[in-house]
Amino acid sequence: MSSLTRHPARDSIRKLGLLLGAALLSGCATRGPNHIYLTSANSAAVQDIGPAPAAVGRVVASDEQVLGLAYDFNTDHLFLRIAPTQIIRVIERPSGRILREMPLPDDLKTTNTADLAVRSRDRHLFAVHPDQRSIVELTLLGEFVRRLELRAPAEPIGGLAYDQKNHRLLVLTATSPARVGSVAQDGFVTYYVTLAGAVRPVSLGYDSDAQHYFVPLGDGTSLGEFDATGALVRTHRNEDTGAITAIDAGPRSFVRVF
Repeated sequence: MSSLTRHPARDSIRKLGLLLGAALLSGCATRGPNHIYLTSANSAAVQDIGPAPAAVGRVVASDEQVLGLAYDFNTDHLFLRIAPTQIIRVIERPSGRILREMPLPDDLKTTNTADLAVRSRDRHLFAVHPDQRSIVELTLLGEFVRRLELRAPAEPIGGLAYDQKNHRLLVLTATSPARVGSVAQDGFVTYYVTLAGAVRPVSLGYDSDAQHYFVPLGDGTSLGEFDATGALVRTHRNEDTGAITAIDAGPRSFVRVF
């Protein structure tokens, strides 16, 4: 038999092996129920407020402030942007263990509101620049990739999130009323949702499956959940009653492959 003769069974096994290999390199997960994570001024832990409320370790020191939060559902890791130490702290969500800390580039150092987002397919991070008009993209290890200047109409940034399903970076405006838009590769922003009601635009979380937005309400201590049209559909309580400083959301994966 010729060595070039095709064997359907072998071809299927080979294809399966290639798929598994790609999964091992890139990481993948089967999506489960959505959870919401937040930090507040009164707590040393990250709060998981749904669907089963829980606290994720004691990961913030008493003299630290969380400026931004991002959750990667592929790895089940939380990324915290911390001041005044000016680092990104990576937390293993199930154990609450601190995995590593990455120093922020000099031009990202700030003590003001400056949210964080993660693109789960390659785990690149997006950080609000202190000028509130541009966004810096970083690798998983905190290395600089590029600075994206928002282009007209550009409004001050109050929060960042990433739509994992439609592969787009979302920006919340620090305006009243607050708006949400998607950021194109060239920096142009298309604003398409105005949030109903008073909010405190310090951070943005996003449920990519339900297309729901999470933003602190005007009192700063409760969390508003808004639908794709910007209507308020639910209010979530913050159990420690402290002012919410950072938010993100994402599915709790059933199975992960790395």
